[in-house]
Amino acid sequence: MIVAVMERIKWRADTIKPQAAICPESKIIYLILFVWSMAWISFFALSDFIIGQAALYSSFGSICLFAGCGALARRYGHNRIALFLEACSVPAIAASLSGGTIVMLASISGQFIDAQLIRIDAAIGFDWRAIFRFYVAYPWIVPLSEAVYSSFLPQFLLLPVALCVWRPELLWTYITAYVFALLLSAAIFPFAAAEGPYMFYGIQQGTVPGIGDGWPWQWHQGEWITQLQKGEIRDLSRIWPGLIQFPSFHSAAAVLFIWATHGIRLLRWPGLLLNVGVILSTFVSGAHYLADVLAGSAIAILSISAAHKVTNRENGETVRLFGEFLRGRRSV
Repeated sequence: MIVAVMERIKWRADTIKPQAAICPESKIIYLILFVWSMAWISFFALSDFIIGQAALYSSFGSICLFAGCGALARRYGHNRIALFLEACSVPAIAASLSGGTIVMLASISGQFIDAQLIRIDAAIGFDWRAIFRFYVAYPWIVPLSEAVYSSFLPQFLLLPVALCVWRPELLWTYITAYVFALLLSAAIFPFAAAEGPYMFYGIQQGTVPGIGDGWPWQWHQGEWITQLQKGEIRDLSRIWPGLIQFPSFHSAAAVLFIWATHGIRLLRWPGLLLNVGVILSTFVSGAHYLADVLAGSAIAILSISAAHKVTNRENGETVRLFGEFLRGRRSV
């Protein structure tokens, strides 16, 4: 029985023709992540930053292992399994690198630009305090806003899987756009550091019960950035998220989510309504100015456009190679 099973496995292995471990559409992203990882590790090794939470190491190692298993699955022809493993791991790898990069860049960021951002809002005719007063007048909206704002994480985790199931041809375009948006946001951040409207307007924590109860980063991001600049914080795990003010990455992600779910009939309208809510919730729950939201949305649109160009070019190369393969088979 065992011998028969082993022979069956050997026969199966001999009949599988190995393929490329990385599909053409993903090459640019794997190259970016490799260069990004090397740059991050080099900077981390040369600095006195530390990561105090061992769980972050194991989590990052696990998602890298998932990506490696995806490449192995594709190598031996299990493309759907490979796509699922990549959907679960590659965006998370990019997000992890982005989180560490933003904390490091905060240590070399410039002066806070809240006054400039408020001037931009005023030129458009927007006053953040008007929305805040609305929250104060109607406190029932706070838990709804907080829940919608927090939907970012489950959407981030589940949307790639949904694309893998219903729109697999769009998955790598989405991942490419997401990584581009992360890179652009991280690159802009050190030149546009800000404390946020709660600190700028002197609004004390607890003025609106329910906002920042779990983790009141809205009142501390300016303080954390200052401490990083002075070298008083060196443990990256203490403040991994919550430092980007301009552009609003929640707004960028919401636009990406709307675009990606539009191609899935079951998720089209729920995705649109939920993520319009995410964008609206960024003002008070996310402590963002309108300038942050507009910049984040613009970054998402630029990233989607660039991702389409990159992946369409790679798809065109795939079609060309497949055509050559078919012509070669006919000529035999």
